Amino acid sequence: MNGVQVEKETLALVHEYLDAAFDGCEGEVLTRMLPGATVGPIGAIYLHAVASEDWAVQQLIQRKPKIADTGGWFERLGMAQAKDPDFSKANMDLTVMKEFTQAVRSASFAYLDSISDADLDREIDWFGRATHNIAWVLADVVHAHQGVHAGEIAALKGVMGLKGLPF
Repeated sequence: MNGVQVEKETLALVHEYLDAAFDGCEGEVLTRMLPGATVGPIGAIYLHAVASEDWAVQQLIQRKPKIADTGGWFERLGMAQAKDPDFSKANMDLTVMKEFTQAVRSASFAYLDSISDADLDREIDWFGRATHNIAWVLADVVHAHQGVHAGEIAALKGVMGLKGLPF
């Protein structure tokens, strides 16, 4: 198995975890803020996780506009377009959220389908503080990041009396 194939399989796995945690979230569950909590609502966490993948793959790695910045996604999500959007202000329309997620994921896999293993070694500037290769950026900003947020969503569901993960 080559490096790009590993990246694609890992990406599919973290998508599966995020989707498993998010499954069954609707209505008030998406926007509920727990008393005294410093963590945001589930819907905002989910959109943040998806938007982080969008930012990393499209803008940081490819230097292309984010999917969120094209196709009217901010408008469809009921938000103002911003450099650092507050997803807790989104309208939490599950259909639109899932369409946005699919658009981001399709673009991520299209990118991975277009590169070679050697491309994973290309260095990316990390905010002027360091450089990291593309494989590291994907591991940090996409794979680990979405896994963390899947756990966060599952835990929030658990304290709301819902089943956090299906397994």
